[in-house]
Amino acid sequence: MQISLASAKKLNWLWKDENKIEWIQTFIKIADKDGNIVPFILTDEQRKLVENLGHQNIISKSRQLGISVVTVALSIRACVVNPNTNCVLISHNQSSTNAVFDKLKQQFYSLPDWLRPKLIQNNRQALTFENGSSIVCMTAGNKDCGRGSTYSGGIVHLSEFAFWKDQQRQLKSIMQAVTSSSTVIIESTSNGYNEYSNLFLQARNGENAFKPFFFNWINGRSLFQPQYKESVRLYKAQHNGKMLTEDEYDEEEKALAKLGMTPEQAVWRRDKISISGLDAFHVEYPSTPEESFLATGSSVFDNTKVIKLQQAIAEQKVTILPSDKIVGLPHVLTTYVNNRSLSIYKVPKAGMKYYIGVDCSEGLGGKHDYSTMFVMDKDGEQVAEFHNNKVQPYLYADICNAMGRFYNKALLCVEKASGGHSVIERLRYEHKYMNMVKYKTYDEYNRAIWKVGFDTNNKTKSLAVNDAREWFDKGMVRIVSNNLLEEMKTFVAEENGSFNAVVGCHDDLVSAFWLCIQGMKSGFWYPF
Repeated sequence: MQISLASAKKLNWLWKDENKIEWIQTFIKIADKDGNIVPFILTDEQRKLVENLGHQNIISKSRQLGISVVTVALSIRACVVNPNTNCVLISHNQSSTNAVFDKLKQQFYSLPDWLRPKLIQNNRQALTFENGSSIVCMTAGNKDCGRGSTYSGGIVHLSEFAFWKDQQRQLKSIMQAVTSSSTVIIESTSNGYNEYSNLFLQARNGENAFKPFFFNWINGRSLFQPQYKESVRLYKAQHNGKMLTEDEYDEEEKALAKLGMTPEQAVWRRDKISISGLDAFHVEYPSTPEESFLATGSSVFDNTKVIKLQQAIAEQKVTILPSDKIVGLPHVLTTYVNNRSLSIYKVPKAGMKYYIGVDCSEGLGGKHDYSTMFVMDKDGEQVAEFHNNKVQPYLYADICNAMGRFYNKALLCVEKASGGHSVIERLRYEHKYMNMVKYKTYDEYNRAIWKVGFDTNNKTKSLAVNDAREWFDKGMVRIVSNNLLEEMKTFVAEENGSFNAVVGCHDDLVSAFWLCIQGMKSGFWYPF
């Protein structure tokens, strides 16, 4: 078939990798929600994904945003444009695999006859082409998906990964089969805290090689327009022809409106919630990544309140003080104020008592634990916070001493774990810091022995965490740290009764928070 010079130039342009979207929109057709075969015009979410894909990608999303549809299109393009390319589309159950294979065949046969490569295999949910490329649809079961395979040059799509069995083992097997020329796409709605949520949160924190994407239901409005219209029709029929206004929104709806939710979306949302409930809506149609994880998890703190507090902090424009605005700041603390390890919200007031919860780490950096402080006054208002995982225990003792003395010789409650023993010893004997939490024990001769610090075990931690939960729920403490609130979202009660951050997250600020409350509850004060 002869083509014009202009057509040849356009085809050459379309075949370049940076023009994937134009290739898909030029050659592929899809079935719309009414079953009509139409040109595939990408939505904003699909376009953003394609334009920003890396080698390893992980997606947290609302339902029905068309991610699997565009992944199928990317697979077809990869196999047509590049010979000897292997794509694999893995679903969490057989019915989903069948649906993906149906989409694959529909899109493949929508290609122009001259472009569509000749098939040498079209069975067992696989398409194998004469140019050596192939697309395989499979189900994630009990067997390792990647065993004995090599995936090169194409798309490796792990759909609804949060619902897979033995996610960690399966992912390890697949990643061993993936070459550097492939594009891995993990996407899912949420299913509580598991390997998927861990991977996503780590990616968002820059702690693994995956590139994170989040697509919420508010911005994905283009795919739901018919549903919005029907919800509006029903709403008006029930309200004498009147439409919902923003003045009638509840608190959560007002927060969603700030993210871009329209009244039409609000009416649709109310319909969905009336049928399946609020928690189910948060899972299926999250507005933030954490929202869906939290709705299916077992968080210790009331996350609805956590989110409202974060919104209040943003609205109130709470800011930290720069070092040049802090009168009397000890020199040792200036560096940590400047590098944002130390956040001071309020300077000490004369005559005010302050309490500091101190959690200690070994100062190893990287993904290791942080040394943290939570500082509040006797009225329960947070005034400062420290957060750094590169400070060695002997230096951390100097910082704790300076913080305590700066805040009117505050009562320090130091946890006796990790580097805490070293910090306590240096505070007590080198800095002569006397105002620290102590507890009484008895030796074998029934002699009273006072020990410094907070001795953490399963019983004392359980009591302390529940105290912190009570104070938070009852509004007995004013938190102004968004970092602490973020940690509170992923601080969960595990099945064995222990309290910890989910894997991939930290709880060091939470620890400093409950330690501070234990210091205030101790009732002791040691002037010096």
